[in-house]
Amino acid sequence: MKKQLSEIEKKEFSYLINVLSSAVNETSAPLPYDGINWNRLFIRAKACGLDSAFSNTVLSLPKEYLPDDEMVKFLKENINAEILIDSNHSYEIEKVLSAFENYKIKNVPLKGYFLKKEYPRSDYRSISDYDILFDINQIDLVKKAFSEIGYEFLHNDGYQCHFQKKPYMYIEMHATLVNKSNEYYPYLVNIIDSTVKRENYNFSYKLRLEDHYLYLIVHNSKHLFTGGISVRMLLDIYVYYRNHKNDFDFDYLNEKLKLFKLETFEKRIREIAFNWFSPDKQKITFDDLEVFIVLSALHGRLDAGIMIGSHKLIKSAEKEGKKKSKFSYFLKSVFPNRASMAGPCPYVDRFPFLLPVSWIQIWLKRIFVYKNVNVKRGLKNRFSYTDDDVKYYRGLLEELDVNNIDF
Repeated sequence: MKKQLSEIEKKEFSYLINVLSSAVNETSAPLPYDGINWNRLFIRAKACGLDSAFSNTVLSLPKEYLPDDEMVKFLKENINAEILIDSNHSYEIEKVLSAFENYKIKNVPLKGYFLKKEYPRSDYRSISDYDILFDINQIDLVKKAFSEIGYEFLHNDGYQCHFQKKPYMYIEMHATLVNKSNEYYPYLVNIIDSTVKRENYNFSYKLRLEDHYLYLIVHNSKHLFTGGISVRMLLDIYVYYRNHKNDFDFDYLNEKLKLFKLETFEKRIREIAFNWFSPDKQKITFDDLEVFIVLSALHGRLDAGIMIGSHKLIKSAEKEGKKKSKFSYFLKSVFPNRASMAGPCPYVDRFPFLLPVSWIQIWLKRIFVYKNVNVKRGLKNRFSYTDDDVKYYRGLLEELDVNNIDF
């Protein structure tokens, strides 16, 4: 597992972070360094889901520092495409909330819906899906409302119901903020009861400022346990905390962070976020945690996520006096259990004997529809991680004081 950056990678990530800082602070774009590779930088920005902020800021450079004409044209086209998607998202999500109003469905939009409003421009903060908290007792009304405005119900994976309207809209309706197996579930299960009604809506609510920030922290910690925290997650923390710190009830917030045992985690993540993105930022050191973050793309590192899952399986088996290996995890990932398959293939809940059929269905879809099967990389990720990789990741958990997973 990669743990260090080359000098050119450090230069590229430093410049990318400085560009993003300029974007959210609405300051002058940093001048490019000699030999800059604009294509590679754009790819890095795209991988972080921040290509619109990057493109718009780069295009604000003085003429003599702009990329070549072809790249300028490409960046402009990218911005136009992102604005189009963003406009579609904005129109569609309000259409959904309007349908909820008609059916008197209590709803609490989360994360991306509000985070877009924290940025200077909403297209700066791309999203892949919308998350909305709701009362599971209203699920039949929710399905009816979605159906009337052209959405397809995909599946229910326990605490989330998934709806889609191609090509851009994907909405996850959350019965709870976290699933029942999450250690924070007892503290968050009834959070919908303490939400605040939004202006100009009768049935749309919002989390109080501190609860929304706390949810961002909890969500980030979950990603750390499954593969990594992304640059965009830190940028979200920066803009949200910067915009609302004067209105926070810190007694309440600090009490909750202590209860959740996330005090050190929040403090360290916020320190990095402000060091990277605030106008008076310090030089980026690229220590172990910072390297882990910049290599985590948008949702985390695949190699890290596989290592975490594999090692947890082995350690859990050891505690039960059993023996598991990397090969055991490989088999589990190729042939998932019934609980894992119930989401994409709901019929296995009613007909468990069809589990092998669901495996065939999923693999055929991955191979011929999604075309995202890379056998060589898959085998490498599952069998090549070392004890040093495990030690490296465990060191990150210890630094953040989040040793509450069996790793």
